[in-house]
Amino acid sequence: MRRAGVLLALTVMVLAGCRTEPGWHPSAPFAPSLRPAFGARVTDGKLQIWTGSPCAGTRFTLAFEPSRFELQLTSGVEGGAAVEYLTLGGPYPPGLAISKPLPEGFDWRSQDSMRISIYGGLTFWGSTTDLAEVVHGSGQHPVDTYWFQDVGWLNPAEVAAQDGKTFLATCTADPAKKG
Repeated sequence: MRRAGVLLALTVMVLAGCRTEPGWHPSAPFAPSLRPAFGARVTDGKLQIWTGSPCAGTRFTLAFEPSRFELQLTSGVEGGAAVEYLTLGGPYPPGLAISKPLPEGFDWRSQDSMRISIYGGLTFWGSTTDLAEVVHGSGQHPVDTYWFQDVGWLNPAEVAAQDGKTFLATCTADPAKKG
């Protein structure tokens, strides 16, 4: 009986770790062949997000850890809204409206990480970024560069050169899975 209790506790810990552990797991079912990443930076005190490639989706979610608070933006446009850049707190791209707001007084700077998830498009990769690197590194890099987790600080030319070769931007099709 005690052994069953220990096994149950270990199983719960493993499952909880899998559910909350950020990062790319290339051996996971349906995982892309390259690490997915999006860009983030702080400009004028606001969190700026760059998907790295154009996205069309019906719902965009920004989830923060450890609070587990989420901002959900939903599109009323048929086929989804076209998004490449988002600024937390808005204004949001045309066709997107807040369907689940962050709590009043929420401070994203107190969070460890943020995950982006896009639904309703043809190609999309959820990925997570370390917000400490975004906060501390933004002032040390040119305004056209964004932090792409585990890839580095990239400007538009560097993203264009590396997307689909060394990493996958949020809505870039996986070149290894084209058929």
